[in-house]
Amino acid sequence: MTPPLPAKPDVSDHHEPQNVHAAGWRPVLLVSLAVVSALWVLGIRFLPSPWRGIPSTPLTTLFLLLAAAVVQTGVPARYKWSIVTGLGCSAVGDLSLILPGNWFVPGLGSFLAAHLCYLWAFTGDSRLAGRKLPFVVWAAFGILLLACLWPGVAGPLRLPVLLYTLAISAMAAQASSRALAKRDAAAILAAVGAALFVASDSVLAFQRFRHPLAWGRFVVLGTYFAAQGGIALSVVLHRRPAR
Repeated sequence: MTPPLPAKPDVSDHHEPQNVHAAGWRPVLLVSLAVVSALWVLGIRFLPSPWRGIPSTPLTTLFLLLAAAVVQTGVPARYKWSIVTGLGCSAVGDLSLILPGNWFVPGLGSFLAAHLCYLWAFTGDSRLAGRKLPFVVWAAFGILLLACLWPGVAGPLRLPVLLYTLAISAMAAQASSRALAKRDAAAILAAVGAALFVASDSVLAFQRFRHPLAWGRFVVLGTYFAAQGGIALSVVLHRRPAR
């Protein structure tokens, strides 16, 4: 009787960490470049004039986009590419806000698309409004924000501003609901990033429709970069569920 042949060892799982480790430097490098770029943008006021426009806000967002796009750690395709698409829409929005002329409405539309992409990502592994409290809190905040801004919003802009507020509030609420359900670092980072996005846009809207703030630019950009960084890092730090 022929003795049974020994089973071949399963090396697929054994080699995966090595592959992940080999590719792990790419998102880290790109996030580092994004941080340097963001610090440059925030320091533009203090730089000599020939250096003030480079790199710009869209470049920072594109670094974060690339960091999320090159991740190879088993991130669900819907989550990864929805975030990447949202960052791409945000980069278009960044560009529209620094172009000469009035590109506010196209920029608003680009960021609206970004929030819908993020909302789609956050519902891939977590039921929409699975936790009710975050939706109550963010709805209340959205109502208060609109009440504050409304007197200064011109008639043609009221519908776009209303739709935008609904979208960003729903996105932030779903991110919080997902973080409460999953309770992992990536989901929490995404929720913090979503909340900071609301903070950034709220200050930006207050400056545009109500009253300029002396340090408003630094608050807007600082919270914006942190927001997009948190959302992008939620892809970088995402780990495949244990089997």
